[in-house]
Amino acid sequence: MTALICIDSIQIRQDTSGRYCLNDLHRAAGGERRHEPSFWRNLQQTENLVQLLSTTGIPVVVINGGNMRGTYVCKELVYSYAMWISPEFNLRVIRTFDAAQTNNVPQTLPEALRLAADMAEQNTQLSNKVQQDAPKVAFVEHYVDAAGAKGLRETAKILNMPEKAMIDALLRDKVLFRQSGNLLPHALRQREGLFTVKTGTSDFGHAYTQTRVTPRGVQWIAERYASELMGG
Repeated sequence: MTALICIDSIQIRQDTSGRYCLNDLHRAAGGERRHEPSFWRNLQQTENLVQLLSTTGIPVVVINGGNMRGTYVCKELVYSYAMWISPEFNLRVIRTFDAAQTNNVPQTLPEALRLAADMAEQNTQLSNKVQQDAPKVAFVEHYVDAAGAKGLRETAKILNMPEKAMIDALLRDKVLFRQSGNLLPHALRQREGLFTVKTGTSDFGHAYTQTRVTPRGVQWIAERYASELMGG
């Protein structure tokens, strides 16, 4: 049974795999802009930690839309994020999580009923999202079976997504970044096999760099942004 985690009266939501919502932790820490999760997520040490944790599971998941919207991370990343904010907040988080683990069984019937209701609501929301996105994801799975790597514009066309909106979302979520006028994937996403980078010389003698989306990357973009960007 998953224990409810509250810090300063702010409930820290969890997804069905037990990951914790960084957006709720940000609010519990005071909600200062300088402590926004995206700044921490963009640190090299965070990327290195995510890479290490990826060998045993999926440490980070982003849910777009609905009441469960937010970035969800495993407990190790919760502690890393809290320590980045301040040692004091990190200590509060550790003590809260330890207490919840020790007392993770509801002590009264009302507590048990409330926990069951909360978990049922979260499961229903996620289940509805999966059902809503299923036809779109199925289309992508069928398409990418025999498809090679595609450019960003062709990827957007395949997925029936507005190209600019897709690129803006990838930049927002630190999947891509701009360098010298080029859109490039962050190293972690390239290592995951979602993108390749093609370099060469044009017929006119100009060097070029182009980010290509692999079949796996096309499917990943569809699954992550189906609700936000894909046409109905």
